[in-house]
Amino acid sequence: MTRDRLADRDAAAFWFSALCACAGILIWTLWVLPVSASVAQADPQPLGRTAEIDLGAGERIGVWGGGISAMLGTMECAVIGPDDIELPQRGGPSLSWDDTLWWMTPRHGFEQRAQFTSVEAGLHTVTCTDALDTYDGEFLLAGDVFGTGSIGLGRNGASDFAVGTLLAVGAVFCPLIVVLVPGVIGIRRLVSRRRRARRAGDADAPWTSSLEV
Repeated sequence: MTRDRLADRDAAAFWFSALCACAGILIWTLWVLPVSASVAQADPQPLGRTAEIDLGAGERIGVWGGGISAMLGTMECAVIGPDDIELPQRGGPSLSWDDTLWWMTPRHGFEQRAQFTSVEAGLHTVTCTDALDTYDGEFLLAGDVFGTGSIGLGRNGASDFAVGTLLAVGAVFCPLIVVLVPGVIGIRRLVSRRRRARRAGDADAPWTSSLEV
């Protein structure tokens, strides 16, 4: 009965590990690597200048900043759409790319500071400055890691987690689970096998002694 229960647990753990493997591959293929490549390909601009980017309707883009101004939070940006209307910007969740995947950012010191979504297709202009007009820095336009919306987890979905947070955590922990779960199961099975062999040896010992007498 115990062996059957352990076998069921091992099977469930292996299936969970396989699910994490699929999720990890999707996250890295569709999110981590494309964002990292977009940051590497972007052309940084010094604060005070304007960057232009051609976007389709509904396309989301991230504004990344580097330098003292971005680090101190004094970098401010304005986004103007093709209709000459300023677009709203949105900050990121409390836990995001910069907390778990900073080592995948190809440009040292750059972090995403805001995101915006285009309303109309066309050329968008982004101008970033230092609010105190004191500190230097750079900015670039690249892939968005904040995401939009949230997913309810926990009992009855009572706890909401931002999509960007789930992706940032999944990109790191899914590969770890894929490596750790089979290893832990293998070690546990090896220990259990040795214990059973030891018990079988102890059970045979009295019979051996009586035959020798």
